Amino acid sequence: MTSTPTDQMLTRKEVEKMIHVSCATLYRWVESGIFPSPVRYTARCVRWRQSEVQNWLNQSAQVAA
Repeated sequence: MTSTPTDQMLTRKEVEKMIHVSCATLYRWVESGIFPSPVRYTARCVRWRQSEVQNWLNQSAQVAA
């Protein structure tokens, strides 16, 4: 998925708050392909595209409904 010009980049803590999971669960989901992978900025800095997280939330809500 490509980011839009207004697409914000979210920190791990922001993503954890949005989807209500722990850091361990977040990375387990990324590893298994359940959740979108982050974009690596530096060796110790990653961010998630807000649009990808929001799309994942929307799809999860549809499956749950």
